[in-house]
Amino acid sequence: MPDDPAPRFRLQPLGRDCWRLCDSAVAEADAEVVLAYVERRSDGRYEATWVRGGAGSALFGSVDALLSGAARHLAECAPRRVKPRPIAHRPPLAPI
Repeated sequence: MPDDPAPRFRLQPLGRDCWRLCDSAVAEADAEVVLAYVERRSDGRYEATWVRGGAGSALFGSVDALLSGAARHLAECAPRRVKPRPIAHRPPLAPI
């Protein structure tokens, strides 16, 4: 994972204290571009509600922490390629 996730993500303002967190690695016309909706709470923390890569929400103390958390979220939700499990075979029949 890169040290600075900021270049990959964009915060598009939706209102005074809310944003749409977008992934610049995805084409703008693709619905997958939206990663989360972010709101600054009255206590100053940022609440991200994930819309891509699984449901749920998370709280962050700063925008930097939010961007790092988004990078971790994407890494955890990335499809993992695994080797398929082999099909169990019947043992050979014993000669009669």
